[in-house]
Amino acid sequence: METVLKTVLGRDYFKQVEKYGDDLDVDLAEVMLETRLRAFDWIVNHDPMQLEYDSPNLVQRFLLVLFYYQTTRHKPWKVCNPGATNQRSSTTNFCYQIHPVTGDITLDIWDDQWLSDSHECQWAGVICENAQSEEMAVTDLSLGRNHLNGPLPWEITRMPLLGILRLENNMLTGTLPPRLFSKKAGSGLETLVLSSNQFSGTIPAEWVADLLEGSGKLTLLVLNRNTLTGMIPSELGLLSLKSLILRSNTLTGSIPQEVFNQTALQRLYLGQNDLTGTLPSEVGLLTNLKYLNLNYAQISGTLPSEIGLLNQCEELVLSNTNMQGTIPEELYTGLNPGYLYLDGSSFSGTISPSLGLLTNLIRLGLASNHFHGTIPNEIDALTLLTELLVNGNDLSGTVPVSFCHNLYAGETGSKVVADCLPNSESGVPVIQCPSDCCTSCCDETGVCLAT
Repeated sequence: METVLKTVLGRDYFKQVEKYGDDLDVDLAEVMLETRLRAFDWIVNHDPMQLEYDSPNLVQRFLLVLFYYQTTRHKPWKVCNPGATNQRSSTTNFCYQIHPVTGDITLDIWDDQWLSDSHECQWAGVICENAQSEEMAVTDLSLGRNHLNGPLPWEITRMPLLGILRLENNMLTGTLPPRLFSKKAGSGLETLVLSSNQFSGTIPAEWVADLLEGSGKLTLLVLNRNTLTGMIPSELGLLSLKSLILRSNTLTGSIPQEVFNQTALQRLYLGQNDLTGTLPSEVGLLTNLKYLNLNYAQISGTLPSEIGLLNQCEELVLSNTNMQGTIPEELYTGLNPGYLYLDGSSFSGTISPSLGLLTNLIRLGLASNHFHGTIPNEIDALTLLTELLVNGNDLSGTVPVSFCHNLYAGETGSKVVADCLPNSESGVPVIQCPSDCCTSCCDETGVCLAT
C-alpha cells in the first residue's frame, strides 16, 4: 500500500528530509511528516473500509484523511469531526452542515462525518462524480466557515479530477504552498477560494509555471482578506482567469501590465492593498470586465479615457484612491454600470450632463472630491438611482426637484447626501435641497446630520 501512495506522491514522500518549498523550515517539515504518518496509520490500521492496495479510491481517501489531520492541528473543526456529538442520530455518522452565508450550524443540511466508515465521497463538503460507480472521484471540496486551522497541505491537489477547492472563512495559516500545482497537480482545478484566512507571505510565482506546464484550467482565483505581501506576480497575466480577487491584503507595487492582457477577466478586485502606480490605458483591453474594484489602493494619476471601452462593466469602484483630474467623457458614453463609486479621491472638474446617459445607475458616489459647478438637471433621467453622495465637494446650486420626485416615487430606502447645512460664514447652504429629498446634510467641515 505504501508503494501505491509513493507512486502518486513521490518515492521520498514519507522521508522526513523531504522539503517541498524553498521557505519550508524544519519544524513545519516535522509537522507535515507527523500528519502524513498519522493518515497512513489510519488508512492501514483504523479505517473501517480496510481498502486493498489496488482499491481505486485508496489515494484520494488517504489524501482526504491527511487533509483532515493537517487542518485540525490546533483544534477540531466546527462540525463533522469524527465521533462528534452534533449528530442527527446517535446511531449514524450524520452531522449537521454549516450555512454557507451565515456560518451557523443548520439543521436543514447534513452529511457524513469525516473518517467515518462511509465512502469518502459522502463526507461533509466532498462532492464526487460517477456517484453510482465504484470509481467515484472527488471533484469538489468545499469546507468554508468550518474552523479549519494550520497550514494548507499541498497534497490535496493530487486528486486529478478536483475542480473546485473552497476553504474560505477559516483559520488556515502559513504561506501558500509553492508546490500546490507542481508535477501537473491541480490540472483540473478551475476554482481556488482561500479568502478570509490567515495566510502570509507572497503569492507563489511557481503556481503559474506549474499550471502552464500541466495545462491548468484555473479561472477563478480568490485570495482576499489574508495578510499576503509582496508584489502581484506578473506571471498571473499568462493565465486565462475570469476572476482575480486579491483585495484586503498588504500587497505592494504597481498593477502588472500583464494583468490587463487577460481579456477573459470578468472580475478584478485589487482594492484595500498598498498598491501604487497608475491605472494604465491598457485597462481598456478588459472588454469582458464586469466588476472593477480598486478602492483604498494608493494608485494615482488620471482616469484613462479607455475606461469607456468597458461596456460590460456593472460595478466600477475607484473610491479612496489618489487619482485626480477630470472624469473622461468616455466613461459616460461607453459605460452604463449599476454602481459607480469615485468618492474619497481627488477628482475635479464639473459633473458632465452626460451623467444622464447612465440609466442603469443604482448607486452613485462622488463625495469628497473637488468637483465644482452644479448638479446637472440630466440626473433626473436616472430613474433607478437610490443612492446619491455628492457632499464634500465645491458644488453649488440645487438638487434638481424632478430628480427628488423620481427618487421617492417608488423607493423608501433611498439615500441622498449633500452639503445642505448652513455655511459657518454665510449662514446659507451651498446646496439647496428640496424638502424631504436629502437624507443627510453636511457642512464645509464634513460634519453631517440626518434630516
